[in-house]
Amino acid sequence: MEKVGQVIRRRIAVGSKSERNALMLSTAEGDFVLRRLGADPYHDPDLERLVGQTVKSEGEMAGGSTFIARRITAVKPS
Repeated sequence: MEKVGQVIRRRIAVGSKSERNALMLSTAEGDFVLRRLGADPYHDPDLERLVGQTVKSEGEMAGGSTFIARRITAVKPS
């Protein structure tokens, strides 16, 4: 599955024990927690560098709100 969107940082699960700042993929379909396959789900410096950029990502949905990417490529602005 392929998704295109902007990598953003947002506070999620506000008010719960799971409350945290998460990296998200903001797409036309909605916003999804973004993780890289095999990377630390709470601290991923490679994803941090992409905050604010538009990316094309290939991967799979997990749990309905998390996108686990196998490949992420920055999209050059047109």
